[in-house]
Amino acid sequence: MATTTTSNLESSQKALGIYYDTRVIESLQPNLYFEQFGTIEKVAEGNYTSRFFTFDQIATSSVSSLTEGTAPTSIAVSVSATDVTPTQYGVVVEMTDLVALTSVFDLINASLVEVGKAMARKIDVAIQTVVNAGSNVIYADDVADRASLGSSNTLDVTELIKAGQYLRGKSAPEYKGGGFACPMHPNVAYDIMSDTGTGQWIDVHKYASPDNIFKGEVGAINGLRIVQTPNIQTFSSTVTVYPTTVIGADAYRISYWLPSKIKSYVLPPENASTVSNPLGQKGTVGAKTVMGVAITQQDRLVRIESAATAVV
Repeated sequence: MATTTTSNLESSQKALGIYYDTRVIESLQPNLYFEQFGTIEKVAEGNYTSRFFTFDQIATSSVSSLTEGTAPTSIAVSVSATDVTPTQYGVVVEMTDLVALTSVFDLINASLVEVGKAMARKIDVAIQTVVNAGSNVIYADDVADRASLGSSNTLDVTELIKAGQYLRGKSAPEYKGGGFACPMHPNVAYDIMSDTGTGQWIDVHKYASPDNIFKGEVGAINGLRIVQTPNIQTFSSTVTVYPTTVIGADAYRISYWLPSKIKSYVLPPENASTVSNPLGQKGTVGAKTVMGVAITQQDRLVRIESAATAVV
C-alpha cells in the first residue's frame, strides 16, 4: 500500500502550503543619543548660513574698585561668531511594481521605517564627526598620543574624573538636572564597570532626583552621566580606539534647514509614472536631511581615547 507523503508533492515542495509571518522583523538598530546633548536650531527659510555668537569671558581684573562719584574706565567685550552651512544627506530605495504588489508584507512602509533608521544613524555619525574632532583630548594611561594606545590602555575611573574636573576647572556649564553627559561604547562601559575603583558609581534608579534623565543613561560617576550607545564612531590605529566624550551643556549646536529634520518621500510605483517610467513599473521610498554642526566652545567638552575589552 502506497502512502502519499510530502516528498510526493514535487521535490522542491512548492505544492505545500507556507505560512508567512507578515510582521517584518526590523533590522537591529543602535540607540542614537548624540543629538540630545546638543542645542538644536531651526533655520528659517531663506537663510543659507546659521550663525551663532559666543561672548568671551570678561577678565576678573577688569572689575575694579570704584571711587565715589568717579566713573570706572570702560572696557570692550569680545564676541566671536561661528557659521554653519548646510550639508544634505539622503537615501533612496527603488522597487518594482511587481515586488510591491506581490510581497506578503507591506514592502513600502517597511522600507520607509528602515530608511528612517538609516537617516537617524547618519545624523548621529555627522554629529560625532564634529564633536570628536574637538581639541581637548586625554589618552588612557597618559600615553603620548593615539598611535601609542595599546590593547591594555583601557578606560578607568581616574580618567573619567580627570575629564570632569577639567570641564569644571573651565567653568563649563552642567546640564539641567546637574552633571555632564558622557556617551560611551558598551565595551568601554564594561571596562568602567569592571574597574575596582568604581566605588563612586550611582545607578540611574538611585538618583536623588531622577528627572531629566538622558535617553540611554545608566548611571553616573562623579557627576558624569554615563550613556551607553553602540553607534560610537571609533578611530583606526594600532588598536581600535574608542572615544568617550565628556560634554557640558551647549557644547555644540545642530542646525536643521527642514522643519521635520528628516523629510520622507514615498512614490509607489502606480503613482510614479514619468517619461522614463511611463507604466509606473518602478517606485521609490527615500528620505533626506539638511543639517550642520559646530562646537560652540572647545572648553565645554573633552574627549578620552582608549582601547576597550572585547566582551565576547
